[in-house]
Amino acid sequence: MDYRQLFSDDEVRQEFLDRFDEIAAGTAALGGFESMDAGLTVDRAAGAVERMAEGNWVPGDSGLEAIVKRFTRPVHLVQRSTFQLPPDGRPTSAHVTARLERARRPLERAIPSVGRIELRNHALQWAGTGWMVGPRLAVTNRHVAEVFAREAKAGAGKGFAFNQSWTGKPVRADLDWYQEYQQPEESRFRVTEVVWIEPDGSHDVALLRIDARGEDGGTPPSPIELDTSGARTGHWVAVIGYPARDSRADAGDQQRIFDGVYDCKRLAGGKLTAVQDKDIVHHDATTLGGNSGSAVIDLDSGKAVALHFAGVAGQRNVAVHAAAVARIVHAHGR
Repeated sequence: MDYRQLFSDDEVRQEFLDRFDEIAAGTAALGGFESMDAGLTVDRAAGAVERMAEGNWVPGDSGLEAIVKRFTRPVHLVQRSTFQLPPDGRPTSAHVTARLERARRPLERAIPSVGRIELRNHALQWAGTGWMVGPRLAVTNRHVAEVFAREAKAGAGKGFAFNQSWTGKPVRADLDWYQEYQQPEESRFRVTEVVWIEPDGSHDVALLRIDARGEDGGTPPSPIELDTSGARTGHWVAVIGYPARDSRADAGDQQRIFDGVYDCKRLAGGKLTAVQDKDIVHHDATTLGGNSGSAVIDLDSGKAVALHFAGVAGQRNVAVHAAAVARIVHAHGR
């Protein structure tokens, strides 16, 4: 996690310090302060926040990071294609919440076009996140698609084939545009073709073709427009996807941030923090493993600026720039 961006806004930094007693009391009451030094005061917090803003923060030196992300980068529940803060009563930044609220309309246009990739005839129930980039065309990560598909063997024709289960049955993949918290609705569309999987050494991108009609007879959601202009460091975005419980992340931090709710559609605000080699961007929205394939949406335009593919705990999240996704769609999406 790049903590510098978390407190790059003076309003968020001051709000955190002004409300520190409230944050500490609320977190302790809900059992989320176990790892924090009992002597941590607002003065010590102010010093830590200063080091975060300067890039000199060493995670773990006071336990403060356990609540910073929960306050500055909360994860919203998605229900009925809109988003709201979790109903646990823990303090979150009013400044950050207001920034997302101003973008509610474009975000609500994007939410229905992001789905969970479900699996049948497979040991896993689902594999990751995908979203629409064209008529019947969805994008996800290579490492997600390789859970259920592979390049066709020589002599079997060009293209890609679905894997087989241990029983010999072909694995089936579907995209469900709901899977929302405490909502029973489903909207499942079968993946009829794995159109393209980028080779190793290239971008972590794959393209999937879905059926023209869902199981309920509905039509696919609209594509999310790609923003192929240069990524803007410090710009606000939201990551829409399906975070799953992640064995690589701290269990206590996961509980504090996600309230024990996993495997359903979530929206997390954050900022673009860096651009790497033109086609890779970093962001600081809160994610977990199931977010692989999530859409990174610009708050102002509602367009996708990137395809999330990985997070490095305590350091950064990484995503493929929309310009690279657009080139792959143009070359292989036919």
